[in-house]
Amino acid sequence: MDDSKCLQKNEDVEVMSLEEFKDLGRKNRRNPIGPNPETIYVICHTSGTTGRPKGVEMSHRGLLAGVAGIHTSWTNGYEWKFGKEDTYFSFLSLAHIYEHLMQTLTIYFGGRIGIYDGNISTLIQQIQNVRPSIVSLVPRLLNKLYEAVHDGIAKRGIVARNLFEFAKKTKARELEKGILQYDTFFDKVVFSKLKEMLGGQLKVLTTGGAPVTKEVKTFTRYAYGCPLVEGYGQTECSAAGTLTLPWDTTYGNVGGPAPWAQIKLVDVPEKNCLAKNDEGEVCFRGSALMNGYFNDDDLTRKTIDSEGWLHTGDIGRWLPSGALQIIDRKNEMFKLCQGDFVSPIQIESIYANSPLITQIYVTGNTERSFLVGIVVLDLPKFKEMPEVKAFEGKEEIEKIMERKEVKEAVIADLNKYAKANGLQLIELIRNVHMTLQEFSEENGLVTTTLKNRRKVLEEFFKPQIRKMYEEINDL
Repeated sequence: MDDSKCLQKNEDVEVMSLEEFKDLGRKNRRNPIGPNPETIYVICHTSGTTGRPKGVEMSHRGLLAGVAGIHTSWTNGYEWKFGKEDTYFSFLSLAHIYEHLMQTLTIYFGGRIGIYDGNISTLIQQIQNVRPSIVSLVPRLLNKLYEAVHDGIAKRGIVARNLFEFAKKTKARELEKGILQYDTFFDKVVFSKLKEMLGGQLKVLTTGGAPVTKEVKTFTRYAYGCPLVEGYGQTECSAAGTLTLPWDTTYGNVGGPAPWAQIKLVDVPEKNCLAKNDEGEVCFRGSALMNGYFNDDDLTRKTIDSEGWLHTGDIGRWLPSGALQIIDRKNEMFKLCQGDFVSPIQIESIYANSPLITQIYVTGNTERSFLVGIVVLDLPKFKEMPEVKAFEGKEEIEKIMERKEVKEAVIADLNKYAKANGLQLIELIRNVHMTLQEFSEENGLVTTTLKNRRKVLEEFFKPQIRKMYEEINDL
């Protein structure tokens, strides 16, 4: 029995031919309802790493203002044009508002879009196949590229290694003088293979979401044959609220306001950040702001004030050059280098219940992709560990605490507990410093209500924290 006869047996289904269907449309024409500038283009959700994801209503005007900002920043005053011969390699998903910006920008100048297939192990091969003009990569991937290149160079002969290091130093010195060029001897002899590694046609690499370390940023600016542009913003302001200029060679900032944006800094007294000192909470106003949060008018009013300023929750500092530097979060959450926010208080509340410890301080920074912790051991429980018993009576407890195999066992035990209690991979600590010294009111490490004094702890354990990051490759 064919499909039409099957359908005819169902009294709730009307069957008609394609021609009948077309004729029905001709007899019942409706005028198309086109969008206007304020029509919602997309509801794009925030990452949710600081809580429940929020649906951001972005209008056509908002998105196109963000696109225009990028296009103007990249082309105004530069011999840097894009057209139908250019290709954008799309790595991020359309769950990110920035990806909407970049794909729309590419469509605007008539270019092509190559889509990442999701297999990270073949990412470089995919980029080589597409031979893009524009690639957007998160800082963590820039770090991975940097590590892969240097791991490869380390396996070469001494002459090749020395030439590479000399070329790096020469290009870095040029950057310090504000010189950015891609046609020198070293570009042709040393860095040409790295340029080909990313397709050989790059005009610009873009990044954002978290800061890039100075070492990686400097290398990226000269190694792949194109400038690196960095942006700062959030979903609520179309992602690109500030942009570094294509030929900028400075470090430690996220550029100046995008063409659409007004920016002001608002006092944050509890952080001792005052606008009169060019420090404060970063606020945006302009045509690229969201219409509001989906089904949450109260949160919208809390986020965008009566004068139209979007309060980001980030603390920034104006530099003498007019560029913006992001220095902290208004609250105690912070970003890791891959752009994810983590809540140390929430993480500590989980770890602190582990039988192995009595107190913990978790920290991280925006130049790293992982967390580390200072832990106060529960000594009796610690002594019960097989790895500790093997040395008990032979060494002082402090010496045992410094042993690599003991530290690895402690980290494994803590993370097993943390995962069992709901922490995600990005929230797990990668290294610890063990101590028997309690955090107390007397030593100033906790408040009267026994809450961690984060800045004090950070300063108090500064040498140990530095050492933990240095050790991470050995664990």
